[in-house]
Amino acid sequence: MSVLKQIETILKKKRPGEILFINDFLEISDYDTVRKSLQRLTEKEILIRLSKGIYYFPKNDKLLGLIYPSAEQIGNAIAKRDKARIIPTGSYAMYRLGLTTQVPMNVVYLTDGSARKIRIGKQTITLKKTSPKNLNTKNQLSNLIIQGLRAIGKENITQSHITKIKKIIFDSKEMDTLYKDILHAPVWIQKIVLAIIKEIENGQLA
Repeated sequence: MSVLKQIETILKKKRPGEILFINDFLEISDYDTVRKSLQRLTEKEILIRLSKGIYYFPKNDKLLGLIYPSAEQIGNAIAKRDKARIIPTGSYAMYRLGLTTQVPMNVVYLTDGSARKIRIGKQTITLKKTSPKNLNTKNQLSNLIIQGLRAIGKENITQSHITKIKKIIFDSKEMDTLYKDILHAPVWIQKIVLAIIKEIENGQLA
């Protein structure tokens, strides 16, 4: 059976919507042969090439048509493949927290893996290399809060931001973990979050 046919057989067992890499098929053949086979599958519109070495097994909806993968799905897939850590930053962290409803066109992750930039339609996903100390927080909510507040800026924090973050922390029931993680944040962010935690503990939820 040809390499192309073997890959097609594997794809039949996968769910539409998966992110795939050349490395996923190296048990079948060498890198260059697999790459050429995936290129042919792209030409046949069985796969979509997202970036160098990264492919998408397309998912279609009867009403919405082709559904592209989210920035989060792509970022997590790359991190899993590279065994790397990633943290959403900037406006994307704010969006994930619900501090803004505007979907950012430039999504930036900090990572201890390889730096790269991926363009999907009008959206750009950037993986930016950073030092390990910037990835010390292990809890996803902690990361989002720290990076979200960084993006807003110390001088631009409003009571509306505080109220929303307080509700997020209260609903998460992860205050103990957040309390430990926040010690890795800049002092001004520590003060804001610790004050919010204290208010929650004192029953000040409004």
